[in-house]
Amino acid sequence: MNDLSGMDLIPEPKVIEAALRACRRVNDYALCVRYLEAIKSKCGPKVNTIYPYLIQELKPTLDELGIDTPEQLGYDKPELALRSVYDM
Repeated sequence: MNDLSGMDLIPEPKVIEAALRACRRVNDYALCVRYLEAIKSKCGPKVNTIYPYLIQELKPTLDELGIDTPEQLGYDKPELALRSVYDM
């Protein structure tokens, strides 16, 4: 998983699907979610076009394996974010 994340590319949906299946095979749900977060960050400035496409392609696999996306889990919003004292 570290090698996949370290490459300077966004993997194809089939590669992501195989990685998610491998994570679930060893019962590592957290790694599945962290890998989806890493893929989202790899999308860079085109995250609004690439990431929805990837999720659309992976949706049947995510449903089959019982994996929630980081957005479904609420990880896309900071939990304890405070306003900056400089913004007041």
